[in-house]
Amino acid sequence: MSGASGLRTGGASPFSRLYGLLTPAHRRKLLVLALLVFASGFFEIAGVASIMPFMGMIVDPRLALENRWIAPLHQLFPLSPREFMMLLGAIVLGVLFLSNLVSALTTWSILRFSFTAGRDLSKMMFAVYLNHPYLFFLGRNTSELAQNTLFEIGRLVNNILIPFLTVLSRTVIVLFILGLLLVVNPEIALLSGLVLGGAYGGIYLLVRRSLSRTGQEVSKENSRRFQVASETFSGIKDIKILGREEAFFNLFAIPVERYTYFQAKSQMVSLLPRYAMETLAFGGIIVIVLALLSMGGNLATTLPLISLYALAGYRLMPSLQQIFANWSLIRFNLPAIDKVVSDIESLPGREPAKPEPRDVSIPNVPSPVSQPLPLRREICLSEVSFSYPGREEKVLDRVSLTIPANVSVGIVGSTGSGKTTTLDILLGLLEPGEGELRIDGIPVTAKNRRQWQASLGYVPQQIMLIDDTVKNNIAFGIPEGEIEMDRVVRAARLAHLHDFILSELPKGYDTGIGERGVRLSGGQRQRIGIARALYHDPAVLVLDEATSALDNMTESVIMEALATLSRQKTILMVAHRLTTVRDCDMIVVLDRGRISDIGTYHELMEREGIFASMVRGGVSG
Repeated sequence: MSGASGLRTGGASPFSRLYGLLTPAHRRKLLVLALLVFASGFFEIAGVASIMPFMGMIVDPRLALENRWIAPLHQLFPLSPREFMMLLGAIVLGVLFLSNLVSALTTWSILRFSFTAGRDLSKMMFAVYLNHPYLFFLGRNTSELAQNTLFEIGRLVNNILIPFLTVLSRTVIVLFILGLLLVVNPEIALLSGLVLGGAYGGIYLLVRRSLSRTGQEVSKENSRRFQVASETFSGIKDIKILGREEAFFNLFAIPVERYTYFQAKSQMVSLLPRYAMETLAFGGIIVIVLALLSMGGNLATTLPLISLYALAGYRLMPSLQQIFANWSLIRFNLPAIDKVVSDIESLPGREPAKPEPRDVSIPNVPSPVSQPLPLRREICLSEVSFSYPGREEKVLDRVSLTIPANVSVGIVGSTGSGKTTTLDILLGLLEPGEGELRIDGIPVTAKNRRQWQASLGYVPQQIMLIDDTVKNNIAFGIPEGEIEMDRVVRAARLAHLHDFILSELPKGYDTGIGERGVRLSGGQRQRIGIARALYHDPAVLVLDEATSALDNMTESVIMEALATLSRQKTILMVAHRLTTVRDCDMIVVLDRGRISDIGTYHELMEREGIFASMVRGGVSG
């Protein structure tokens, strides 16, 4: 959002776009909140107006018999002047108490509504991200996604939604009080409204562009803060070894300092008018008093009016200051709406948010399927081509490959040959630009992709471990009460991990492994990854350079574990070390996005082609 865009984004105001994301339940609550705001305004003027007859009674007790508002009450309660004065004072206090009570209830309702809506928006955004295809995440920084889900939603709630509703409630109160003053004395009321409103409006017009630009800078610097912090702690081992702590501290310090400066600037702008306006307002009350006295008024007629204007000023000034401060806060934080709404609207198949009521709800998060797509005969890539967004060259160019069931297949090639892209298409993470992936002759489409993925067990080069027990890492993502221990133990045995767990870990399968498995060796982490892939007994086991970071001895142990699965499962393996694929039934050699050769290790060596050159040259796959 640019500063010149004002309060409008993408053809619709940010508030209408935000309103379009609210559920029908939220909108019903907004209606109830609007009624409460008007009730608050009514009780506010009742509290302010009640001071006039009370102050009039203090100066002239005869008003109990003459005033059109007080006389009916005196007839209902025929008390002595002193007793009636006490009754009237109690009524005034009661009205003021009730006014404050309704105001407090309104504030509570605003907070309750805002945080509830923020909770649902945060869940909605998280669900939207989970629903995006894998390709979406290749073009986004994960720290930015975490920032949007947590920080930007919090910023939207605390600095836009709550302030906006507060501005509306305070505006209603200001209008009600000005309306009361207009009835009592139109000239003074109009003058007061024009002076105070004009002063605040003028100041806002002077600073609004600066607030917009500052808000954008805060979003940018905050994203940078998250990114540097995330990257630093993820790579702390390398940073420690290389002694780069100071360099990364400086990288973090720059956006932190700029973020703090822009936050302080915003706060100062929002508070700046307060001091001048308080002087102006109370100076205005003195002017009103002098004007009333100069017009020949006596104490009995002027004191109630003076009290009314004093109390009205006392209630008006905080409301006007809150309107200005909160509107400045909104202007400053408008980029948060753009970030949140744009990302939620970016989900494929989702219509942009519209201000009119519609059935908006949190997207369904894909759940595991009960029936995997079976593999009985073959996996087939048919004339598959693929290009990444923003790149014209094809990463894969008309690749055709048939993989029989229950064989082991190695995929090798130099860097940039298309190995990872081929594997991602086989995994159903990427959709071919041309051609198709077929399982036993059935094309893999959006409708059955989840079923195909349920037939897969995937072991990446870097195993993603959670700070939890060995058991929960093997059964990854399954609720504690639904984990089947016999499956966990079976998978651990197949991964040659069971004996280590029982003999070396103090609590066996219930031993915590620390953040990212810091208490385990590389080989142990890799075997947990293999056990995780085997937990569901998949038909296909896919290894993406799963042993490339391991020493030869550890790799041989893991390859031995995989050998026990030979002929039981289809094994697809992208290998970093070419010797790793020596025992595969079939090796596929990729070169510049095309299949260069296919055969066994010995067949490829005898042909003296690219594969043989890579092996003899010591080139890794």
